[in-house]
Amino acid sequence: MKTQKQSTKHLVRLLQRSIQFVRWNLLVLLITGLSLFLLRCKGMTSDADTQLVPILLASESNTASQLGGSQGGSVGTESPIAVDDLPVGIPILNEITYITNNANPADDPYSTKGLLQFQKTSVSFQKPVPENTEVTLYFGKKNMELHPDGTVTNALESLKRTAANFSGYTYLTDADKKVKVFVVAKNEFGLSTKQLTIGHPRNCADAMKIPATWGNCDDHCITATKVGETVELTANYNLPSQGNSLHLDLVGLSPRSSETIAPTVDLEIPIPSAGLHTTKTSFNINDKDFLCTKVVSFLIIEQPLRSAILQVYLSIPND
Repeated sequence: MKTQKQSTKHLVRLLQRSIQFVRWNLLVLLITGLSLFLLRCKGMTSDADTQLVPILLASESNTASQLGGSQGGSVGTESPIAVDDLPVGIPILNEITYITNNANPADDPYSTKGLLQFQKTSVSFQKPVPENTEVTLYFGKKNMELHPDGTVTNALESLKRTAANFSGYTYLTDADKKVKVFVVAKNEFGLSTKQLTIGHPRNCADAMKIPATWGNCDDHCITATKVGETVELTANYNLPSQGNSLHLDLVGLSPRSSETIAPTVDLEIPIPSAGLHTTKTSFNINDKDFLCTKVVSFLIIEQPLRSAILQVYLSIPND
């Protein structure tokens, strides 16, 4: 009777230890079983290669998994993705290049047009992209807009190609006018865009950059400065002695016509004193579509008798 009771106790202890072992190693047993099942399924295909499925083994019952977000310990320091770390396929445009030329005389008998030429190498990527990556060029004025999803509104003209078949493009435009260009590259991995504000200069080819001074400021000169988004133009005349009937005009015109860019101002003094006389005008760069402005100042004085004209082309900065 005593031997039977001891055997029963031994079986109970063995059963308890077995249950405890299963509870402590349940995760390991489940993963092991799943791994064996996957290996068996993989081996049922005739041409399958043998692959080993990694198994996470716990050395202690309270060890936490470190895959993904951890419940304890450290999974390393997260660092920002550099360009070289980006997966192949995401389009990242390099800077867009282009050249300008005069239009063919047959297409431009009055020399008022220009060509914006994008060569095959004008559009390139920092890393290889799929051949079917869409590359679209949009051409328009200041009101053309690019939206976050890569769509463009108010374009005057567009060209759609792929990364595999883009061979360049030539855009005919009015000379001395600004053209807004959007380049949009898009595929299933992402989106990349570039914006240009460019043009073909003819009359504006030798335009001075602001700040600028033209003429002799000890006598008669024009100065240009930029304050914020406003370009301020000043005409100066230094009268050597008291005179009669001074007129000092200043205006900013289109480089192609008589269209006004900076309003005309006219300083009139019946009996001017000796010394410096000044008149000013200005314009906002956001309102202008031209590459430059032709600035003209007229000087007329009856005594001492004098007349002079100053004219200079000044580049209009991009907004």
